[in-house]
Amino acid sequence: MARKIRIMFAAVTTLGISVMIFQLYLMLYNRTGLSVSDDGIPIVLWWTPFGTNNQVKACGQAVCYFTHDRAFQNNTQLKSILFYGSNFRVRDLPSWRDNATSWGLLHEESPRNNPILVHEEALNLFNYSSTFSRFSNIPLTLLDLPSLDELIGESYFVRIKEKTALMRKQNLAPVLYIQSDCDTASDRDRYVLELMKYIRIDSYGACLNNAQLEHGLKDNYLDILNNREFLSFVAKYKFTIAFENAICNDYITEKLWRPLIVGSVPVYYGSPSFKDWLPNNKSAVSILDFAKPAQLGHFLHKLVENDTAYEEYLSHKLSEHKYRVTNDRLLHSLKRRPTGTCSKFGNYVEAFECFVCEQIQKNRKLREDKVTQRQYDCPLPRDPITGGIGKHNWWIDQWNIEKCGAKLLAHYVTNNISFNINRFDEQKMHMYDNKEC
Repeated sequence: MARKIRIMFAAVTTLGISVMIFQLYLMLYNRTGLSVSDDGIPIVLWWTPFGTNNQVKACGQAVCYFTHDRAFQNNTQLKSILFYGSNFRVRDLPSWRDNATSWGLLHEESPRNNPILVHEEALNLFNYSSTFSRFSNIPLTLLDLPSLDELIGESYFVRIKEKTALMRKQNLAPVLYIQSDCDTASDRDRYVLELMKYIRIDSYGACLNNAQLEHGLKDNYLDILNNREFLSFVAKYKFTIAFENAICNDYITEKLWRPLIVGSVPVYYGSPSFKDWLPNNKSAVSILDFAKPAQLGHFLHKLVENDTAYEEYLSHKLSEHKYRVTNDRLLHSLKRRPTGTCSKFGNYVEAFECFVCEQIQKNRKLREDKVTQRQYDCPLPRDPITGGIGKHNWWIDQWNIEKCGAKLLAHYVTNNISFNINRFDEQKMHMYDNKEC
């Protein structure tokens, strides 16, 4: 019996050691990717973990190995480093910028969480981009528009006569505003507050609140913005205020698409070029078409009282099916955008990865590729009422401070200067205080 126990113990020990060696082999393989390096496959490193990890991916005729593992930053096969803009941090960048290694920027958000990226000096550090701009390598302009079918469909649509009846029966205002982010670069609440003097607005969010959501929506409306109950609620209103949190060319979010999908006319403030993407010439009302909020309020009242004039803004719901969208640019872009079975954003991420991989195979000279403000065009914030530089808007200071930060960052990175974040911040503020930017 004792001999059998010793044999079993030895067998178990041997098996355990074998498993440990095999697991160690797998760990080493995944960490160093030696076979990838041996095969000469280019390495693309997501510096800010995002997208594909530890995987060889074929992109047409190009093949690249994508990883989050920073151990690869000194690998001779490293050809590109990718950054997710929302997680891009000055204090956490590669220790060395190799002129033979491209940098790519994927950034769908406004400058709210990273204002340093609005400046040319910071953008020039990147060779490739996937942003909301139509001019980026993989545009994210229509990221928040689910599909053409949802845009023209009538799942949530409420007819004009029923909307008018609801205004009487449920005491609804003509205009809906629902926003709980009350500190924005666009200073949108300032305009809405003034507009409230000229037309009734139901404001349900934390900003300018004057109305209460029903119990089913009240507690967690931010988590259910795309569910049927909330979309049906928005559809009851004739107009929905759709103001972005920052003003950038082609930065168009669900704030515009949601009311268009449900059939509530958007009153829009955001991308100056947003009309390029509307379903038809009349699909939304732009505040920039009116000199003052009073004029806009008067115009909205006229539409409330004239069903025929109001319905001209709903032709994407009311026209014959094949004529519901007349904007060729929108139709063409929807056909060309990335497709797949994963999430819509995931499709764009994969498309950007493959674009970078294909550029590596083409062996392009990196000096020919440089991201500029054209691919992330967000000018200094302005007062939405006067159009001037509003001194009360503290975001203006952020823009100007980070202009110094971008200039200093470019100096550090291009010259491979050793980085100390405290020293960097001191220099940045010194430059700002002395108007050196």
